[in-house]
Amino acid sequence: MEGFSMATNSIIFWLKNFIAKHPAIEALDVYKVLYQKNFGPYHILGDISGAKARFNEEFDFIEPEQGCIFEPIDPDGKIFWLNLRQAKAEKIIPDAIWSALVRTGMSLIGKENRFREEWAQISKYLKNNDIAGEGIAELDSFAQKDNPPIVHHSTGFTEGENPSYRVVSAESVIEKGGRIAELFIEEKRRRLEENYSASVAVTVPDVQRDYPEHPIDIDRVGISDLSYPVEVLDKSQSMQSTVANIAMSVDLPAKWRGTHMSRFLEILNKYRGEMTYVQIRSMLESMLSEFEAKAAHFRMVLPYFIEKAAPVTGAKSLMLYSAMFDGELDRDGFRFKIGVKAPVTTLCPCSKELCEKSAHSQRTVIEIEALSPAFIWFEDLIELAESAASSPVYSLLKRPDEKKVTEDAYAKPRFVEDVARFLAKAFEQRQDIASYRVKVVSAESIHNHSAFAQISGGSGKRAFDSYYSSLDDDAYSAMF
Repeated sequence: MEGFSMATNSIIFWLKNFIAKHPAIEALDVYKVLYQKNFGPYHILGDISGAKARFNEEFDFIEPEQGCIFEPIDPDGKIFWLNLRQAKAEKIIPDAIWSALVRTGMSLIGKENRFREEWAQISKYLKNNDIAGEGIAELDSFAQKDNPPIVHHSTGFTEGENPSYRVVSAESVIEKGGRIAELFIEEKRRRLEENYSASVAVTVPDVQRDYPEHPIDIDRVGISDLSYPVEVLDKSQSMQSTVANIAMSVDLPAKWRGTHMSRFLEILNKYRGEMTYVQIRSMLESMLSEFEAKAAHFRMVLPYFIEKAAPVTGAKSLMLYSAMFDGELDRDGFRFKIGVKAPVTTLCPCSKELCEKSAHSQRTVIEIEALSPAFIWFEDLIELAESAASSPVYSLLKRPDEKKVTEDAYAKPRFVEDVARFLAKAFEQRQDIASYRVKVVSAESIHNHSAFAQISGGSGKRAFDSYYSSLDDDAYSAMF
């Protein structure tokens, strides 16, 4: 395939599939089918009465036979062989076929230059693969003529397949309507659903496997911003239904032009429903296998609700957080991160020192991502984040609650640096955290900017592997 343009790739891909389906085919037959693909039945218009007489005689003589009526003969799926035996078995009236045939001949505008270009590439392919048969030079000469002549099928093809068909366009069949159009639509739907007929491969060339113009490895290629319903574990309610924003990707080697994006959805659909460590690892394994990849990545971010009670009145309401699962699988193994975003309140220590009776506070968001081989609840990370702040925030507060929250924040002033360091120390002391990243962002209430602090730490993969190695099989299974 190297050296062909994208269009050539398509025509050669079509040719290879057509040859595979019709092993008796010779160069003469390939020329004929390429002519039909480009010019349709235009030649019949020169002798309409004679062509119709031959058609009626053939249709009366043939025996009905079950099977597909329409076989596509071009990569775009616009031109078809209408197999007469199968049409007769489905009781399609000859006048309907003839009408579609004439419509095709009158509406299809053949392009001689395209025909010559395609034949030149096909001829080269046939010669290089020793399937040219006799007469290839004469066919090359035919293709260069003005108004290239049509030819008959080879003796080998005629005896091997006993063809009985007429060339029609999809447009002409649909315009005709009635039973012929209904059967055409039904066959097309069945091919698409079953993805089983060789003719489907003809109409959908695998251009993703073309050689790219710039052969450079791509680290990640895939889909993102996909909204998808999932269920995740809930510490108090067992399961929580939500809608996640999902990204899936794999590496792509320099030799391939693209990847098959639809396969990401096919894999995801197999694992729809509950999403945990186990399902995500299984999905990544499927992605490596399906895409013949060396690395696979899955990430989902989702809204997560926790019922919180106000600190004094106990009034309950749902509090919204953002949660995250992130999994990677490659030659270095499987890595799984869990994360949360939690809104909190921080009160400025500097402001408190400067003012006798007041201090400014701000809405702060704490982001946590933790790499761990152990199971961690979203709720536990959120609780840890809130404990590092001046005060949690709530959806519903009565006046006594508001007083309590305000006083608690005043009694516990925190810079963004203080919050980040508090969380880093907490993670460094935990044996189940291989690595972590915390980011604290405060929307300043008296400045026209935000303040942030970020810390990353942990010993990474080695701690991850050592944690696993310390577990026996039963303990490993019990984690999930």
